[in-house]
Amino acid sequence: MTSVRRLAARLAATMDSRMAVVAFFLACMFVYVGRKLVLVQLWPDASVVAPVEYTQVVKAYRGGIYDRRGKEHPLAQTMPAFKVFVDPQAVRKAGAEVEVYSALARHGAFAREKIYAALSAENSRYRPLGETVDSALVADISTNRVFRHRVGLEKISRRSYPLGRGLCHVIGTVNSAEEPLYGLEKTLDAFLRGTDGRITGDADRNRREIRSRRKETVAPVDGCDVILAIDERMQFAVDTALDRAMEKWHPRAAWAIVQDCNTGEILAMASRPDFDPLRFGSTTPDEQSNRAISTLYEPGSVMKTFAAAAAMDEGLVGTNTLLDVSPGLYCGKPLSDHTHGKSQLTVSEMLAWSSNRGASRLGMMLGKARQQAHLKAFGFGRTTGLALRGEGVGTTIGDGSELNNIRISMGQGMTCTAIQLCGAYSAIANGGRLLKPILVKEIRRPDGSTAKTFAPEVVSRPVSERTAAQLRDVLKGVTRPGGTARRAAVSGYSTAGKTGTAQMVVNGRYSKTLHRGSFVGFIPAEAPQYTILVTLEAVPPAPDQPKAYHGGVSAAPVFAEIAEAAARIFAVEPDDPG
Repeated sequence: MTSVRRLAARLAATMDSRMAVVAFFLACMFVYVGRKLVLVQLWPDASVVAPVEYTQVVKAYRGGIYDRRGKEHPLAQTMPAFKVFVDPQAVRKAGAEVEVYSALARHGAFAREKIYAALSAENSRYRPLGETVDSALVADISTNRVFRHRVGLEKISRRSYPLGRGLCHVIGTVNSAEEPLYGLEKTLDAFLRGTDGRITGDADRNRREIRSRRKETVAPVDGCDVILAIDERMQFAVDTALDRAMEKWHPRAAWAIVQDCNTGEILAMASRPDFDPLRFGSTTPDEQSNRAISTLYEPGSVMKTFAAAAAMDEGLVGTNTLLDVSPGLYCGKPLSDHTHGKSQLTVSEMLAWSSNRGASRLGMMLGKARQQAHLKAFGFGRTTGLALRGEGVGTTIGDGSELNNIRISMGQGMTCTAIQLCGAYSAIANGGRLLKPILVKEIRRPDGSTAKTFAPEVVSRPVSERTAAQLRDVLKGVTRPGGTARRAAVSGYSTAGKTGTAQMVVNGRYSKTLHRGSFVGFIPAEAPQYTILVTLEAVPPAPDQPKAYHGGVSAAPVFAEIAEAAARIFAVEPDDPG
């Protein structure tokens, strides 16, 4: 019994000494760790904390571009996305090649060959698979144990263009770093860009931030949103009409504009050929060209309207004034014409039948000085101030001769852009006011407040309201039976406008085979709301239509299709039941 007691006492003493040793070592550990923590937090030293400066950029979101109805109708916006990558070494170390491959392939986001190649990479800890916006894939990578420490996500942002190729020449595009390359993305970059934020402080030896030692946090300021005058529905209608024309007539190029003639707002603008904004780097200069604002061309007979406008406004003629259109020499040159066998035509007939000789007579009456003054007042020979780069200027005079003057009356010997021509017709439609074209309606800050607005602006008054009203009535005859643009008529609506078929200049000479066919007009003619321009370039002869290049044959039907869509989209009341 005594020996048992002695053994128990000896064991108790041994356990007490062991507990004391454990307690001593624990106390030492806590002292050591505590000292380290104090040194790290209060007295950093190179021997304790590596002196690594930490800086992180917090990206600002680029502002969006929207149609006239607001943020529910995006035309360009920045979307969150993720870069997916794998760690091949970690996958092989865990023997999870089959599981990771199967789990990734199941989503179908990346080609199976690419997944296999990434997982098979030697001597690599980082192999990118690609980018995704698939929320299901992102959630799976974030939660699935198969992917843990083997497949990762890197948050990024990417620019999205919901209309695809639609409006590409206007909206433009950015590169993968959201640096602007073209279009409004470039001209309005100062508003769209925003200001990045930053986080600064200290990092450990592995360059991971020590959050308790953060020194500065500056929040990012997102870019402004841009509200355009463009209407997405109208743009779709114009794109569809141009694509049909390209397929039917096979022109080398085509362009169209729709403008609210009473405000100057551009509701749609399209040019062909076009491009995919997400593949801008592989496009050609020909595809990048916005012909609606950059192509300088002799417009042809659509300019006869302005010769008549100038002569009427100067009091030289009225709509029923007879013009001598008999054969003969005009400034020493013979001039071909379509006069229906008549030697005299009224000003109204001159426009309806597009008489070259009649327009030349008006040019002679006006003289160079007065004709040039009116062309300038109509906006020709100067940029319109549209919020896009690459706008052409054009010339209102050639060599300054009398022959050049009468040719200008017919739309030869001078050049213009489609945006100038559209605005000039809008001036006739709205009662004689040349308006600055509005592409951007409003710029809004991230908080929704207005940073800048663009209101209608009268640039000049090229003709009186009376002259404009008389011309509107005359131009209705162009789309009626007997006129050159019967195909431009729209059932239920009065329409007015003018055809143009201009020889293209090739190597300094007028081509006998290449033409630009145009129609410019407005609807409804009695109380105009929308001006529409359509031009088709280098339309080849068709088997059943040898003169397909004429504006009245190929461009006029496209005008009618677009005008009908405008009436439907904007609920324009019919005004011509006959």
